[in-house]
Amino acid sequence: MANTGSTSRPVFTILVRSPKLQEIGAGIQLSPNATRLLQHWGVFDEVLRYADQPEDGTFRSYRGELLSHSPPVSHPNLVSNSPYLVVHRADLLRALLSGTSKHATIEIKLGSEVAEVDFSKPSLRLSTGEVYEADLILGADGERSRCRAGLLGREDPPYCPGDVVYRVSVPTKAIALGHSAWDLTRRSSVNFWMGPRGHVVTYPIQQDMLNVVLIYAEGPSTTKAMYGPQRATIDEFRSRVSGWDPVLHDLIDMEGSVCTKWNLFQIREQSQWHHENGRFVLIGDAAHAILPCLAQGAAQAFEDAGVLGAIFDQLVAREQIPDAVKVFEDVRRPRASDVRQRSLDQKAMFALADGAEQEKRDAMLRAGEDYPLFEWLWGYDAIEGGREAWKRFLNEKSIENGAYVP
Repeated sequence: MANTGSTSRPVFTILVRSPKLQEIGAGIQLSPNATRLLQHWGVFDEVLRYADQPEDGTFRSYRGELLSHSPPVSHPNLVSNSPYLVVHRADLLRALLSGTSKHATIEIKLGSEVAEVDFSKPSLRLSTGEVYEADLILGADGERSRCRAGLLGREDPPYCPGDVVYRVSVPTKAIALGHSAWDLTRRSSVNFWMGPRGHVVTYPIQQDMLNVVLIYAEGPSTTKAMYGPQRATIDEFRSRVSGWDPVLHDLIDMEGSVCTKWNLFQIREQSQWHHENGRFVLIGDAAHAILPCLAQGAAQAFEDAGVLGAIFDQLVAREQIPDAVKVFEDVRRPRASDVRQRSLDQKAMFALADGAEQEKRDAMLRAGEDYPLFEWLWGYDAIEGGREAWKRFLNEKSIENGAYVP
C-alpha cells in the first residue's frame, strides 16, 4: 500500500500474512534484467555477499553429450555491467530486507492476513478487523492470489498442467576430486541436461551445496496438488532420469543428498491487472505467474517494481495515480505476456524426445542462435522503460492541452 500524504515521497506499508519472514525453497537464478534493478536499488552488493556469479555454463543432451556453452559465457556483453547470479532464496530475502531497513518510508507488518479489499476506496480489512486505507494498493500475494479473485469477482485458482519439480540438494564436500561429478562443483558452473519430458539444471548455492533441479512432465494427476516442497525419495528422481547421463545418477546418489518435490502451476492470463478506479493493481505472480524455464519469475516481479518505481519517482500527484497505474500496466502486461509464452516455448524445447525437432534444437544451440532471445530478455531496462513511458504520457497530455514537455 502507498500513501502520498502531504510529503513529496510516498509512504509504503507492506502487509505480510506470515508471522515471520521466511523463504521456502532453495536456489534462484537472477538474470541481468533483475540484477540491473538490484544495482539501482542499492542492494546488489548485499546480494553479492551470498551469491555465486556463473562464468561458465553448458547445455548437454540427456545422455551427456556436450551441445554448447550456454549464456552468460557465450554472451559476455549482456552480463558485463549487470551480471548473472545464482543465490539461495533465503539469502536474497535477507539482502532485500537489509535494503528496506534503510528507508524510513517503508514499514513491514507481519501476521497481517487480508480478509477483504474494498477496491473503490481503496481500503482493506485484515482478519483482525483492522482497516487500512491507501492512495494505492498493490496486490502482490502470489499465484494463489486472493486479491486477484476479489478483483475478478470470482475464484481464479492456479492450475497444474502436470509438471512436477524434483529438487536434490547435494553437499559438495561429499564430492571428491576424481568423482564423475567433480566438474559440476566448480563455483562458476551452471549445467543443463535436456531429454524426453523434462530437463535438469544444476548450480552451486550457499558455498557448500549443489542445487539439482528436474522439471518433468508427468501429466495430469488425480492426487492432491503439491503447492510447496514435500519430501520425496532419491529413487523417485532417479526413475525419471533412467537412461540419462550416468554423472547425474552418481551426483544424486551422494551421501547426504535430500530430495523434495512439488507441482508447477500456471495462472490464466489476465485481460486487466488494475481496478477501474486506478487505485488498485496486481503485480508479481498475482498478475503473471510463469513457469521457471527461463528463470524469470523473480525477474518479472522485479521489473514490475522497477517500472512502477520509475513512474512514481517522477513525483506523480495524487490525482494522477490512476493514469500512472494505467501507464504501468501498458508497459508491463505485453512484456510479461511475451515472457510467459517464451517460457512455455523453452519448456517444450527442453523436453523434446529424440527426433527431427530435437536435432534441430541441438544444431541451433551449437550455432549460438539463442542470442537474440537473451538480448531481448536480459537487455531490458525497467527503470528506463518506466521513465520513458510516463514522459510519453505527459507529452501526449500536454499536446492535447496545447502545450509540450520537451
